[in-house]
Amino acid sequence: MRFGLRTRVAIAFGVVSLVIAAAVSSATYFFAGYYLLNQREDSALTRALLDSRAVGASLSAGLSPTQSLEQIPTIGSSQALVRIAGTWYTSGVTVPPDALPPGLLDTAASAGGAQQRAAISGDPYFVVAVQLTDAMYVEVFSLSDLDRTLTIGAWLLAGQTLVAGAIGVVIGRYTVSQVLRPILRLGAGTRRIASGDLGTRIDETGDRDLDPIAASFNDMAEAVQSRIQRERRFSANVSHELRSPLTTVVGTADLLDRRREELPEREAGLIAVLVEQVHRMSQMLLDLLEISRIGGDDPIQVETVDVSLLCLDVVRMRNLSDELVTGDSPVIRTDGRRFERVVGNLVENARRHGGGVESIRVERRSDTVRVYVEDRGPGIDPAQLEKLFEPFTRGEDAHHTSGAGLGLAIAREQANLLNAELLVENRESGGARFIVEIPISRDNQDSSADDGNGA
Repeated sequence: MRFGLRTRVAIAFGVVSLVIAAAVSSATYFFAGYYLLNQREDSALTRALLDSRAVGASLSAGLSPTQSLEQIPTIGSSQALVRIAGTWYTSGVTVPPDALPPGLLDTAASAGGAQQRAAISGDPYFVVAVQLTDAMYVEVFSLSDLDRTLTIGAWLLAGQTLVAGAIGVVIGRYTVSQVLRPILRLGAGTRRIASGDLGTRIDETGDRDLDPIAASFNDMAEAVQSRIQRERRFSANVSHELRSPLTTVVGTADLLDRRREELPEREAGLIAVLVEQVHRMSQMLLDLLEISRIGGDDPIQVETVDVSLLCLDVVRMRNLSDELVTGDSPVIRTDGRRFERVVGNLVENARRHGGGVESIRVERRSDTVRVYVEDRGPGIDPAQLEKLFEPFTRGEDAHHTSGAGLGLAIAREQANLLNAELLVENRESGGARFIVEIPISRDNQDSSADDGNGA
């Protein structure tokens, strides 16, 4: 699974923040622990040396070992021990003499003193041993409070590291959102242009780094709009100029066709072919004129439309059975003329290229109305689905059927003007299914509710 750019950048920011925070926290913990432990050991060593001198002086003065240990002030959790002639005397019972590190005592006896960190009964201690004239003085300092402090500090630093990682994720996501915002604006503008809104432009924000991109996009959109308008004007002009002579040709061909029975068989066959091709060219010119006018000066004329009755009109005008139309009977407000042309072109496409119309089904949804036009053909090559609605696009049966490939393009353009969506898919049982999905406005819903109450 590949994450999106925003997620990847956010994760990268989080990981970097986590690594940096972990490195800083680890360094802080180790340096703080090293410093505090050395401070505690130096302080304990100084005190143990002073206490050993005090105990040695008391023993030299004739005091008993117990009395000598009682002369030492008790600070914190330290414990003093003294060994005389193999016998241990202690001022507390926290650390028994047999738990002392034996190697430390041997080192102290030979070197005059020694110090060592040791774990006694699972707790950390700092042990200092000093060899006196006739005795061995040992003082044990507990490091549990320092170890507890360092543990709490470690947890706090770990928590701060996780918080830093989370903050890094938030900052990364916010940063990439700011970076992607102009790109998203470009993407939205491109989609609007692709949907037919050629007047789409991107406003400049005053950012000297981003405004050139917006200006380039606007220049591109202006060039595309101008070129498409020129092409439409060219198509309209050519079609208009050809219409008058073609009308004359059509009239002449129809006149000859009416007298075809009076002509020899060979000439009659030629006239039949001529009439067919002339009418085909006439329909092509009408389609070109219509597709060149779409989006021009022809405004949307909103009216109340019964979708089921509109579909019935479409099939009746083509001498098809009313039983083809099934489903709901929603009433919406839209341009009935354009909507009828969309459904009509789909029906004509099914008749010419899809082996005939299988069914026309109307479905009312929560906020849309769908019209399904299904044919009896073999279906559509998946490679052709994406470009099926482009002008002059014809399917695999183009050599066996008439048409210039403008019907579906006109249907798509008309649907765009109605804010409707035109889809196509292959049915599992065979054949193609064209879907017109038109949104239902609040007015449509209110009028439908009123109709239901009136019933």
